[in-house]
Amino acid sequence: MLMRAINSLDLERLAHCIAEDGIESVEDAVGSVVWRARVAGVCGSAVDVLGDSSQPPVARQRAFGLIAGRLA
Repeated sequence: MLMRAINSLDLERLAHCIAEDGIESVEDAVGSVVWRARVAGVCGSAVDVLGDSSQPPVARQRAFGLIAGRLA
């Protein structure tokens, strides 16, 4: 799978979409962030929570914030 790099502007735009429309509305983009986080060596429960659509949206949003901070 070849994907372009995610930059901090992409993460900021995604954060705004999540805030306005909910994390469920951007599942494909979230999947890309999870994949990039794993490739970048970001490990831990935050990546697992973000990638698990059965987790509560608020937990996934918090996980996104942690991961975005590490990827930026």
